[in-house]
Amino acid sequence: MLRSCSLTSHDDAMALDDSKEPRDVATGARLVAALLAAFALLAAFYGLRISRGLLPFNAGAWVVGDAFAVRGWVAYLLCALLHAIAAIAVWRGHRLGRWLGMALLVAGLLSAVPGISAAVVDLRVSGIVLWGMLIVARSAAFYFLANSR
Repeated sequence: MLRSCSLTSHDDAMALDDSKEPRDVATGARLVAALLAAFALLAAFYGLRISRGLLPFNAGAWVVGDAFAVRGWVAYLLCALLHAIAAIAVWRGHRLGRWLGMALLVAGLLSAVPGISAAVVDLRVSGIVLWGMLIVARSAAFYFLANSR
């Protein structure tokens, strides 16, 4: 016999469901969105400082990439805008935001290759640590976005 059951709240529905996936997915999406927002804030910070002449063009190359950094302060602000859009979209769970986030993370990974290569050749431990941490963070975020629904 089938019994009818009505759920009165979202918490009741979660209590009946044994899987913890929805909470983990939301937490992971928030972490990825926070990482993208951090890149947006850093790019905006460097863009504004460069526009006032307080920093050289390549000061924030570790945020936007070496090839993009020499384009000037507008490139930094464009990068900040794209990362902010992706962060908001990932936070809200938009599918296209996930794809934009993945594209930005891959672009960041590709731009990190020359930086870490130069740091290894010059044996700069600080550069190896910085670029290595960026590669690990972007790779983990990309892995999450690629495997999320």
